[in-house]
Amino acid sequence: MRAVLIDGEHYPDVVAWAIRKLGDVCCAVFLGGTEKIGGIEEVERRVGVPVYHSPDYLAALRRALTENDVDEVVDLSDEPVVGYESRFRIASLCLGLGVPYRGADFLFFPKPMRRTSKPSIGVIGTGKRVGKTAVSGFIARTAKRVARPVVVTMGRGGPEEPELIDGEGTEITPEFLLRLVEKGRHAASDHFEDALTSRVTTIGCRRCGGGMAGFPFFDVVDGCVELAESLPHDLIILEGSGATFPPYKADGYVVVISALQGVEKVSHYFGPFRISLADIVVVTMADLAVGGELDRLVEAVRAVNPKAEIHLTAFRPRPLGSVAGKRIGLVMTSKPALGPASEHLRNLGAEVAAVSGNLSNREILVRDLERFDGIEAVAVELKAAAVDTVTRWAIERGVEVVYLDSEPVNLDGGDLGESVLRLIERVRAHDARD
Repeated sequence: MRAVLIDGEHYPDVVAWAIRKLGDVCCAVFLGGTEKIGGIEEVERRVGVPVYHSPDYLAALRRALTENDVDEVVDLSDEPVVGYESRFRIASLCLGLGVPYRGADFLFFPKPMRRTSKPSIGVIGTGKRVGKTAVSGFIARTAKRVARPVVVTMGRGGPEEPELIDGEGTEITPEFLLRLVEKGRHAASDHFEDALTSRVTTIGCRRCGGGMAGFPFFDVVDGCVELAESLPHDLIILEGSGATFPPYKADGYVVVISALQGVEKVSHYFGPFRISLADIVVVTMADLAVGGELDRLVEAVRAVNPKAEIHLTAFRPRPLGSVAGKRIGLVMTSKPALGPASEHLRNLGAEVAAVSGNLSNREILVRDLERFDGIEAVAVELKAAAVDTVTRWAIERGVEVVYLDSEPVNLDGGDLGESVLRLIERVRAHDARD
């Protein structure tokens, strides 16, 4: 059955004609407009199907979709009642409810969202370089206090077949990772990073392509989930890749936004789709926001999803080895984060002698490393060229490698860890949001 979107800029008789031509229509949702109608009563009387309407057209659409067995939403409205932003909000709602949305020259359709047989939490980013993997690792470490988690990741450099890393029992050293690189493996994939930083079991696989709403074009996540379900672990953490996420309906969601991305990532296009899924929204790099951008970002999140818990955080580097008393070089993917990270490492007793924010640009990174003279250790995030370039450079020169985790720390007086524990409790009690 179809639900149609209509407006008052079309004559009711024309709308009724289009509904008959379309066929199999169970209801209509009135979006607004008054030019061609005498009132909503005329529309209800003449279009031939039940009409849902409200000052909040999204609320009316949600009611129509939840009260009827709708297989497709068809848009028979037009400018000026609905513009691009309104149509993306409609598409976000439809995809969130698993219903395709079709217009005269567009089609948005959701991938089937399967459920895991074990409790699950999805970790979604609104883009690349928002700190999603760092937050996912934090969630995994926090979960270990009350559960036995396994992290499922997918990445553009992940393996074709599910790859299990026993982070609970395997020592992951720089030499171990470099040997993997020399065998043609991508040893800086998210499942290696999670296993290294959080000492949990992880399963990695690949994906290629990402749709506007966040669904991958190709992926092999099913095999990863099947493997995770076969393990003795009792909580599955489904970690997205960039703005893309596994096509599974998690029992709870944590959405990660960078304060440096701008409000558009939340309020425009398919930002509302991602934000609407969230039980917890983690705003990272809040310490780097300028002007009133942070307040505008929080307001935008609350406008889309007033029920989500919001945490304003900053990343603090957590060395996985000692840096005290050492002259180090610091290598990261984010140039703005270099200053705060350097200061934090100095507070831990390190002398930060050289820095590079070009971990994601190998050509420039190599030139930066040539200027890292007289250092005893290199502190580096496990991302991008961390293993194939930085780790190899350091081992060849007898320089110690200290991998860095990024720990999200609340700036707003909240406690992200406690929020995560409450979410895990709800998820494990099967008090999940549909």
